[in-house]
Amino acid sequence: MKKLAFFAIIVLICGTMSPSLVNHAYAQNDPSILLRIAVQADKLIVNQLDKKYENNIPNNINILYDKGHTAVKSLDQSLSDNNIEKAKQDFLLAMNSFMQISRIISQSSEKVVAVTVSEKSNQNLDSQLDRLEKYVKTLESISKKHIEIEKSKDKFTNAYSLIKEIRNQITNNENPIENIDELKRLLESIKNEIRNQIAEKQSNSLRNFFEKLLVKIDQKLIEAKDQGRDQIEITRANELILEIKELLSKNQINSAKTVYSELKVVLKNIGISVKIT
Repeated sequence: MKKLAFFAIIVLICGTMSPSLVNHAYAQNDPSILLRIAVQADKLIVNQLDKKYENNIPNNINILYDKGHTAVKSLDQSLSDNNIEKAKQDFLLAMNSFMQISRIISQSSEKVVAVTVSEKSNQNLDSQLDRLEKYVKTLESISKKHIEIEKSKDKFTNAYSLIKEIRNQITNNENPIENIDELKRLLESIKNEIRNQIAEKQSNSLRNFFEKLLVKIDQKLIEAKDQGRDQIEITRANELILEIKELLSKNQINSAKTVYSELKVVLKNIGISVKIT
């Protein structure tokens, strides 16, 4: 008995059963076990359908189940009538119907999982693209304040075109990774361009500040010389001014600041105070 039950379970897992295999079951001197297997399979299918569809079972599955369930009833009658050939046919028909239903349920579940994964992936891509688009708008706003608009106009046009293309790819379930990478590279280029422009503007501003300041200091030093103040300190101040001008011409702003700090000490020793207005 155990041998036959194990044999039948293996058949159910494999999803096929041929007439020769049914003959083998009958050879175990207990053909009624086929009815028990068929009834058990019927109950399992009913449980699967209830969990999967509740009261909304698709019509094609309903047809298959009715065919299998009717075959199980016929199998019971065939065994009662000792109609072995009919019992074989009934059993095979029931198992075939139930296995078809099982495959449909399985394939349906796989599709649901695939769609769920795809939707989650698209949601992640949408979120990433939303952040990138927000970053583009932030850079564009900064750019308008610090860069001539014509210099960056083409790059922002390209960025928005890429965003539109990426959204279409996400909608069509296409892979947008290459375009996303291209968009990131473009934004990095825009960011560096803005940074360089801001740094240049700051350098120009500081350079102008120093140039105006040094003109006033020159005037103060001339006045100090006429007043007979410490000539050594005045000479040192003039040397520092020349050094600062040289550093400014090389755009070495930080070094110019350091030398100016030294110049302020010398000017204080001379008794000179200079303010930019």
